[in-house]
Amino acid sequence: MVLGSIDEGITYPKSIYYSAQLYSFGYFENGLMIEPPAWDDETNQWLASIFGLKYNRVVPPRNIDPDNAWNHYLHRIETALRAGYAVQTCRGWMGTSEEDGQITSKIGGRLFWWEGLSKKHRPDMHYFTIIGIDRSRDEIYFHDPVFGWYGWGKDVSAPLETFRRAVQRAPWQHRYITITFKPFHSRAKSESEMQRLLRERIIKKIKGDPSVYNSMEMWQAFYGLKRLNKNFTHGIRGFEAFHRDLQPERFKKILALKLQRRKMQPSSVVSWIDLIMYHKAWVALIGAEYLERTGQIEEWQRVFRLHMLYEEMCLSTAKLRSIFKATNDVENAMPKARPVLMDMQNTIDEIISHLRLYLTNRPT
Repeated sequence: MVLGSIDEGITYPKSIYYSAQLYSFGYFENGLMIEPPAWDDETNQWLASIFGLKYNRVVPPRNIDPDNAWNHYLHRIETALRAGYAVQTCRGWMGTSEEDGQITSKIGGRLFWWEGLSKKHRPDMHYFTIIGIDRSRDEIYFHDPVFGWYGWGKDVSAPLETFRRAVQRAPWQHRYITITFKPFHSRAKSESEMQRLLRERIIKKIKGDPSVYNSMEMWQAFYGLKRLNKNFTHGIRGFEAFHRDLQPERFKKILALKLQRRKMQPSSVVSWIDLIMYHKAWVALIGAEYLERTGQIEEWQRVFRLHMLYEEMCLSTAKLRSIFKATNDVENAMPKARPVLMDMQNTIDEIISHLRLYLTNRPT
């Protein structure tokens, strides 16, 4: 949506495919934590470089006066909008309701990825795209991608004051953030050059090359944790680490440690895994859509197969989430969880084989 506001030819499916995010994977070993969607500085800088754009992310200092922060925030947004560029930003959730374990957003849509997460571990933040402000009506207009999880997008309006309260509920390191792209003096790469660079990038993604993943410094800023001193393990090595941690006794031990050290219930841990797997399946499907539309059938088959493997993981993680929503007693849950963990390990083996096939038989 943000890139498309500059060049209609840079569709969302195209930007997803050229980002190589569908071949990306990170895992925090011994943590049962898959690398989540984030600011993606590395990806955004990459997309800017191939499309001849400039990427900019602004986050105000933590202790800035709220009124000053809000005024500067609106100024950045309006400056970008007047120049014709949409703005990505963050707010807290604008209200939810919960009944019988099902959570629904005020603007519609079931937030199933929060179900199983305790309120403490539900991040009160949501990224979306601002597409307009009307000062005469004191309204803001935005494209909300939450419906994108179901295959739609939705344009929504809200009073500026309501929006301000929602922005101020976000974690401090995401409050008043603006992410923009704008034309730069460099020209976009040719299609053939993009394809060549993309193939090189995909190989690096699969091999876990740190140069094509976000830095530890970005994660420190994203989580607001300066003491964080270990990055995710990426690529095939990340999948192998995840595979090891799904061994039942190891899995059980990690859940117990997370409960002891972080007060994180098992249902919250597995719900996060389920959420990220759903996201990865969706990203692969969007990338496949671009390839189908442009007639790149061989690569479409490769990417769609990856999507199907992530769908298999989603089926398993959804089962796992249901098991631990029913009980947080790990010992009682393990008899049902063991066969699901084995299915997940088998699917990871298939994903690794599929990625290795790209390395040995990659397109020319």
